[in-house]
Amino acid sequence: MARVIAVFNQAGGVGKTSLTRDLGYEFAIRGSRVLLVDADPQASLTEFFGVESDRLESSLFDALLHGALPSLVEMHGLTVLPSSIDLAAADFLLAAEIGRELRLRQVLEKVEADFDVIFVDAPPSLGNISINVLVAATEILIPVQCEIKALRGTRHLFETIDRVRGLNPKLKIAGVVPTLLDRRTRLNTESYEVLKNRLGEKLTVFEPIRRGVAFAEASAHAVPVQKHQPGYDGIADIRRLADALGG
Repeated sequence: MARVIAVFNQAGGVGKTSLTRDLGYEFAIRGSRVLLVDADPQASLTEFFGVESDRLESSLFDALLHGALPSLVEMHGLTVLPSSIDLAAADFLLAAEIGRELRLRQVLEKVEADFDVIFVDAPPSLGNISINVLVAATEILIPVQCEIKALRGTRHLFETIDRVRGLNPKLKIAGVVPTLLDRRTRLNTESYEVLKNRLGEKLTVFEPIRRGVAFAEASAHAVPVQKHQPGYDGIADIRRLADALGG
């Protein structure tokens, strides 16, 4: 079975999507067969690879709601299961479905034999799609922005994970990865130390991913940061995280 790693935080703006893209690419260039699943209705991961989500003939929405075979896109040595704005309706539509929490797991079962690792970019919410992601996952990677206020939302996140374990008892938390670290600011570095000390009591806290314009530029150019700017110092952060995750 493929590892299914959910990149999950109910808060937006934590660098979740670019982390999914660049970490997935790092695993791929090391020889893993990688599938990236865009489970966010904003379709940012899809767009980050230059795929126009509003022109897709089918997307994750069709696979979840209608049982269609997933429509996959291959690029940069990766395979992507794209999303579209239609997925925004899925939270509502799935509410009336029997076994709604299992839909994504069933979708991935159709393709997982072709992959070693599947990264799922989860939506920044705690609705039906997010529950589907957690039920389908074997591991959760939690990106948390290097700000004190980021700790406030983690309680609800962990409560949701505990509830989902009733449906997915083997679900593990791979760890927390602090993101958007700017070592030039004292407040940012102090916040990182607080995050590390408080969350590190119970969880693995990985080395942080620094803030950098190269990540945003890579998104604008629809390529992983490793291809956009191979000499960028921040790529070392992605490599360390891949090492820690066994990539």
